[in-house]
Amino acid sequence: MTQSAKPKRGRPADPALQEKRREDLLDAAFELLRHKSYRSITIRELASQANTQSAMIKYYFSDKQGVFLALLERVAKHQQADFEAVMEADEPLKMFIHRSVKFFAKNQPVTRLIADEVIAGDSELKKVFIATLPKRTAEMLPKLIAAEQAAGRIRADMNPKWLGFSLINMIITPFVAVPVREQVWQISHEEIASDAWAEHVYRIFTEGAVQ
Repeated sequence: MTQSAKPKRGRPADPALQEKRREDLLDAAFELLRHKSYRSITIRELASQANTQSAMIKYYFSDKQGVFLALLERVAKHQQADFEAVMEADEPLKMFIHRSVKFFAKNQPVTRLIADEVIAGDSELKKVFIATLPKRTAEMLPKLIAAEQAAGRIRADMNPKWLGFSLINMIITPFVAVPVREQVWQISHEEIASDAWAEHVYRIFTEGAVQ
């Protein structure tokens, strides 16, 4: 928000404008997560980032937690759209890996929220997260892998559920373990967000590293 901008007051009567105001608050939460933890973000900061009044957070989401619950749900909807495209692809496993790498790279602030609050905590955020992104992945990915096994593209003597869990950890871990990745391994965010990294994960998973 620029210094000359004044926070918008009151609830807009136009439904489209109401939806925009709501989305502005979700965008504000997303941007604040780039530099701050969920616990350190205040309602006042959310309102200021969205160029609105603090009362609008209560109107649209009840409280701060409600904002971030809605943010997780919005991200989950985007992931679901990716899943639907993957299942129609000629090389669904490769597309899943590439789409997942791009998804987590684009949503790094939400990944930070998951690492800081959801995995370690025991809150409504954790319940919503588990019921959306991980659960949908756990339902879809083993089926995708089993289909690849049936087609002869992956060895058939391995548990597809275990393979799916191993693959999703290969994809997610670099985005969660940021200090270790950057400070110890000196691998940048740009590297793990690249098509080359997605192709690396795909080859390691399907071909292995042992000749």
